Amino acid sequence: MLDESADLDFDKVVIAGHLGDLTGAVGDDALRRATRVSGRGSRDLRCASLLALTMRLGTQATPDLLAGLAGSDAAVKDYAVIGLAGAGAGNNDAWKQVFDYLRSVLRRKRRAHGQSEVAFALAYLAQHLADPSRRSELVAFIRGHWDALDEAGWFAQLWPDASPDGPHLDSVADPDRELIQAWAREPLFRPLGVPKG
Repeated sequence: MLDESADLDFDKVVIAGHLGDLTGAVGDDALRRATRVSGRGSRDLRCASLLALTMRLGTQATPDLLAGLAGSDAAVKDYAVIGLAGAGAGNNDAWKQVFDYLRSVLRRKRRAHGQSEVAFALAYLAQHLADPSRRSELVAFIRGHWDALDEAGWFAQLWPDASPDGPHLDSVADPDRELIQAWAREPLFRPLGVPKG
């Protein structure tokens, strides 16, 4: 269905989005296949399918999101990180890949989203700080790249301790994971509602 070329590209994206609102394993395989399609017009379908899988599976979608993050398409990588941030804490398998992604995004000349790719990467990383060395590494990186991050508002709202004006590195408290996950899920994880047709 989603990976068949006879369907209209826009229709496939809409179907993938609506599958994210549904429960049950029936649509999971179709969405997984859709994340691997290629060719003209496939980017939006891959992005929508990654978010739909995240809505359906939560942290269990991590392997699919990691596959999207490992691909070559920058937009698909962005949506994979959005999915990882929106899935919430519980699976920290993507820590290294998301940290590497954050470094690469900082080298981009232009950022694409209103909620920036940097903020979504930070949202994922900040939800996975059970290891104190990770927190110290992340906070040191944040403070060392403060101007390049350009996310002062995000930090003021969600993790003020991590800012350069925050407490000593070893005294930085973990942020509120639920608050960060809620931020990451708005607005892309809202239910689409009943399809019109």
